[in-house]
Amino acid sequence: MKGSLHAVWRWVKWPLIVLTLLALVFAVLVVWRWNVLEGDKQTTVDVERIHATKLVWNDINGALPPEPDSVQNNATLVGVDSNDNGIRDDVERAIYLQYKDNQRAVVAMLQYAKELQMEFTEVYNSETLVAVIQEEGRGSLCLSDKKKKEEVKVLVFNSNSRIQFREDIFNKYMTSYSLLNNQECDILL
Repeated sequence: MKGSLHAVWRWVKWPLIVLTLLALVFAVLVVWRWNVLEGDKQTTVDVERIHATKLVWNDINGALPPEPDSVQNNATLVGVDSNDNGIRDDVERAIYLQYKDNQRAVVAMLQYAKELQMEFTEVYNSETLVAVIQEEGRGSLCLSDKKKKEEVKVLVFNSNSRIQFREDIFNKYMTSYSLLNNQECDILL
């Protein structure tokens, strides 16, 4: 009896091992695919949020934020945004103080700055990069002044680490896209 069990085990052992390994591989693939699908859902939610993020009067009509400490402001890519309007405080102050007598320029430049700032806070894959670039396109068309666009870019990307981060995300996630046919300016004057 012992010999016959041993003979049966010899014939059954390898198919059982193979079936166990196949079941394990299948389980890993199911878990991986589930994570991919969940990630796709999160990306869709984030892209919708990016497109829904607009400059509103409360973002610009309140008190000007205080000048941030430069060490603290440059310690991270995001910088300091004490009033939580999506625009770094040093950028917001520079635009307002330079153009305070030109409300249209201030509004358009702040919209563009807010959209550029999203490169630091919202991009983690190709879909989110495209959504941010599409919003930047709206801001660029709203601003429509090449000199002012460059001023905003210089303010937002004011350090080597911020410039490098932008280059890195563009190199890593860039794909083809089209611009939106939406209203360019969030706030019409």
